[in-house]
Amino acid sequence: MDVRSIPRLNDQEAHRALELLEEYHCKLTRPQDKQLRNAIERVIKIFKCRLFQALLDIQEFYEITLLDESKSIQQKTAETLQIACKWENSPPLSGLSYLSEKYRYDEEEPMPLKEFSAMDGLPRSLLESRTSEPFVPSLPQSPRRNTDAWLLPDYDQAQTPLLGSDRYANGEEDWVYEEITLERSGTGLGFSIAGGVDNPHIGDDPSIYITKLIAGGAAAADGRLQVNDIIVKVNDTNVVDVPHCVAVDALKRAGNTVRLLVKRLRGPPRIMEIELVKGSKGLGFSIAGGVGNQHVPGDDGIYITKVMEGGAAHVDGRLQVGDKLIAVGDVNLERVTHEEAVATLKATSDHVVLTVAKSRIPPDFFVNHSASTPPSYVEDASSPKLTVSVTEKLPEIKEIPPKTPTMDSPDIIPVSMPMSKYGSDTLMNTILPKVATDENFTREPRKVILNKGSTGLGFNIVGGEDGEGIFISFILTGGPADISGELKRGDQILSVNNVDLRHATHEQAAAALKGAGQTVTMVVQYRPEEYNRFEAKIHDLREQMLSTSGSLRTSQKRSLYVRALFDYDPSKDSGLPSRGLAFQLGDVLHVINASDDEWWQATKILPGGQEEGIGIVPSKRRVERKEKARLKSVKFQGKSSVNDGKSTLDRKKKNFSFSRKFPFMKSKENAGEDGSDVERDGSPTKEMNVSNTSDPETSSLRGTEEPVLSYEAVVQQEITYARPIIILGPLKDRINDDLISEYPDKFASCVPHTTRPKRDYEVDGRDYYFVASREQMERDIQNHLFIEAGQYNDNLYGTSVASVREMAEKGKHCILDVSGNAIKRLQMASLYPIAIFVKPKSVEAIMEFNKRITEEQGRKTYERALKLEQEFAEYFTAVVQGDTPEQIYERVKEVIRNESGSTIWVPASEKL
Repeated sequence: MDVRSIPRLNDQEAHRALELLEEYHCKLTRPQDKQLRNAIERVIKIFKCRLFQALLDIQEFYEITLLDESKSIQQKTAETLQIACKWENSPPLSGLSYLSEKYRYDEEEPMPLKEFSAMDGLPRSLLESRTSEPFVPSLPQSPRRNTDAWLLPDYDQAQTPLLGSDRYANGEEDWVYEEITLERSGTGLGFSIAGGVDNPHIGDDPSIYITKLIAGGAAAADGRLQVNDIIVKVNDTNVVDVPHCVAVDALKRAGNTVRLLVKRLRGPPRIMEIELVKGSKGLGFSIAGGVGNQHVPGDDGIYITKVMEGGAAHVDGRLQVGDKLIAVGDVNLERVTHEEAVATLKATSDHVVLTVAKSRIPPDFFVNHSASTPPSYVEDASSPKLTVSVTEKLPEIKEIPPKTPTMDSPDIIPVSMPMSKYGSDTLMNTILPKVATDENFTREPRKVILNKGSTGLGFNIVGGEDGEGIFISFILTGGPADISGELKRGDQILSVNNVDLRHATHEQAAAALKGAGQTVTMVVQYRPEEYNRFEAKIHDLREQMLSTSGSLRTSQKRSLYVRALFDYDPSKDSGLPSRGLAFQLGDVLHVINASDDEWWQATKILPGGQEEGIGIVPSKRRVERKEKARLKSVKFQGKSSVNDGKSTLDRKKKNFSFSRKFPFMKSKENAGEDGSDVERDGSPTKEMNVSNTSDPETSSLRGTEEPVLSYEAVVQQEITYARPIIILGPLKDRINDDLISEYPDKFASCVPHTTRPKRDYEVDGRDYYFVASREQMERDIQNHLFIEAGQYNDNLYGTSVASVREMAEKGKHCILDVSGNAIKRLQMASLYPIAIFVKPKSVEAIMEFNKRITEEQGRKTYERALKLEQEFAEYFTAVVQGDTPEQIYERVKEVIRNESGSTIWVPASEKL
């Protein structure tokens, strides 16, 4: 049978391409097809994962943006453009580049080139293959441009642009070149490549392209290499117009330190919407530019000139020096004056939405070429104007009678600066570096004549309050002042065209400069010490403003403490709006701002009570919506959970008569679901503590839609007892025994109750508490006096709350061999246990832990562990994993140490 006879593709649904690939895979039955069959299996696995996530992203975009009636058409348009830009830069199905990769550079051996690249007639990309024409098996036509150039020992280096400060503008195609040095890790360099003269990656382009960055690899950790970058050189080996195998060989032979010269098209600026929530230190960035005050020659835009450490922009992590501010909320800033931009930012609330065009040039390049650009410090109308363009629109004033400049100017008089909301936001505790005093520069008044250019006079001024003087704070690179070389930062302006400015206000000085005409004659005097004192005074006043106003804004936001009921890795969250905060199940978070419906700002609480890190985490609402969307409609072929649920229901029916009467109990058919190390051996001590999945409060049969675990509100509580210990999962018996054996003064087993008759060698209260009658123990179970109970050989066994409390109040941790249901029982009795789940990594890991069990026993143990996690994860104090039993035991002890203090976090009475 000809396996290449594949039906036509159509656009009916996203799954069709996958189905065609699976059909093709099934037809590969010949022995010589084995390699291709294995390769396609890898492709199918990757395709499922990527398509699944892409459909989720599309579904979320459709529901949250397009179906939201509260959003205007402008908002929907802006968000649609934003998601389009995001997917253009990082396509949701970019992982499918595996289908065209010729080499994945993470130390794996590549498949034979022909089989992997040609795919025996399959197209380069499943997404590109959706056409009405049938598949035609063919190998790519490879252009042979300069195919032997790579053989020369000393390739013409003139073809490689030199690295330097001006490498960002090279050639007509506007290429950006960058040299990246990577240290090879244990998993390789962490990227995949495709291309070459023998098999071009895009059209007829023989360049060597980066097609994938491997998560956790050296390239991803470095952060500079991008998908679709073109590799020009590997160390000193040129890889332009070379076969694919030459590039592979160059990377293999590059050693542990690999220098890559890559190039990429500069492209249009990327538009991004950034949401910031003002903290105690405000927005934390400075701006420059505007109509008549160009920060970048020829551009009237508003640019970010500084991002202050600790401010909202710094915490968010996306706003960078050099970014262009397009809009603030619904207010467009593309053609406004500097003053209008400042007023717009001043009028913002605590929640600010910025639309920015990301700089196409790296921030360090922007800073190097605009190093003298100062932050645009802006205060309210009653505050000193700290930085204003000399060409701003200001009210006209009468000319000050001319006075002859004198050698001396009055000393700076301290001023009182009113609190300024936006001023504290933008300045953020940071001032310009002090002027370096030039002792060789004259301190005498001097005359400077400037001709205005397209950017005005090309300098900014500060001062003008209480007669303190007008100082030059910034000189624009390439502007008239800079070209003349006659002005210095720290110069005091004494007069402009015979208008005395020694005692002028800031507005008067700006108006005098604005109305001075095309040729401006100034008298200035270099006074760096006075200028530095002025900046220091402004800094001190700003400190006072922050200290008096800093806590008010935060206190107005909703704040709470929560315990995470899931693991969160920000690097895997495609929708994260800013720098995220990673955490694990059981971690306690201080949510310092929960005012937003989608994202919270939080810190992590360490065992000692200290707070660590700050970042964004998904809100409860977002977590639950995303998880419900994942479970709702997008499903692939795979193992169904219906049968498993049905068998559980069958088991419950068998035990119904007993568990209905005693909801804390069930009979031994369900024993073994507590995650013990091996299969039950039938002994009474192993079967007396059994799980209770028929408990109405914890039953898995609570309806068709399971609640999604996100966060649990918690509060701190002082305790005076030793917390009980519950270990669940594989190795629980071994860990319990080791704790008691190693620390007999700190850990002990609780004495259980039983209705079984006492044997001659047994002592009441030491071996068991022997209950006189079954009826009495049944009443006690009914009255919730037992955390768990079961029966064996028609005798009842159970662990009472009183027994656990007695042990805890003696200062010993009671080791409990119980199921997950007991955690809730103890919490209800105000005995908050340390519940630790040992999560196995695989069936193989379980078999490695216990070499005596069979593979079938290992599989059942692994499945029981997964079920435990599914049913009781919200009650776990911590989840531990490890490669060896010894490693797991040490981590269990560490959790117990951290959780054994006198202050603990317990569930709050109020729910989120």
